[in-house]
Amino acid sequence: MKFPKISSFASYSKNFSRISATLGFYFLTSLLSSPNQASANTTVCPTNPSSSYFNTNGSCFITPDVYKVTIYEMGLCLSDPLEGTYHNSSGQTFTDYVIDESTCSPTYKNSNGLLVNLAGGASHTLTGGSNIRPSAGTYPHAYIKVKNVFGLKGSYTLGGTTYYSKSVMQNGAVNGVSDSEESNYSEWNETLVDFDKGSECEPLEDQRWMAVSQTFTTGVTGNLKGVLANVNGETYSATTQANCGTSTRIFGAFSPTNPVVITEETEGLEVSFTITNRGVSVFGGNNPYVVEFGTGPFTPSFAAF
Repeated sequence: MKFPKISSFASYSKNFSRISATLGFYFLTSLLSSPNQASANTTVCPTNPSSSYFNTNGSCFITPDVYKVTIYEMGLCLSDPLEGTYHNSSGQTFTDYVIDESTCSPTYKNSNGLLVNLAGGASHTLTGGSNIRPSAGTYPHAYIKVKNVFGLKGSYTLGGTTYYSKSVMQNGAVNGVSDSEESNYSEWNETLVDFDKGSECEPLEDQRWMAVSQTFTTGVTGNLKGVLANVNGETYSATTQANCGTSTRIFGAFSPTNPVVITEETEGLEVSFTITNRGVSVFGGNNPYVVEFGTGPFTPSFAAF
């Protein structure tokens, strides 16, 4: 998000912001797990394995041909906006359903949302909203608000046969299933309402599937958290298990080991994304589908320049 050097923090730029589908950290790994997968899976799908691969393996990730996400807001925070969301020593996530944005400063904001396709490694300008220069300071936390509906398209070769995604209605939800006819290759929209079941609600009264939390100790290190949410005006409220299925947003927060530093010399904040080997998940299908497809993570990182 590019803004000029300014001496007054009361001023802000309306110049173009930018995002690029390049390198990033695993920001939404657990947030966007495929249906029926209870935990995050970082396995990249092997090239043309045998047709029995999914008999003994869980889901894996591929690079999608389409990965559309609607971005409403991104920014930086002085304190953790999801402080009451955490994981215990067993890796289970718990939440108090509180989103506290009192110390957060948006750097891009669009109340209508900006739909971008992150596939293909293209760079995008963040238009149609406000690009805002945050006050100088050290920000230990970053956040992002996105729609919980993802436009996806992907294919995978298994046992010498390529299976192409297409959209079908299953159990009242739109899902991505496979078809061996390339002429049926199409995009589908997947709505995430439960971090365990994907487009379906976990039948158990279990708060763990309404939130995620994970710590990364390699690569770009830090702690990520996320909750499913609804929005009223500009106020985001975390979705409870009792209200599963009503979510319209995902609120994600990341606390990197090295905080983002904004000085008076800082000219902008670039957010980089990657979906390579992760944007769509593939898992064994149910008859008549050999494989099925689900949402995989996109991964943004924040860098001041």
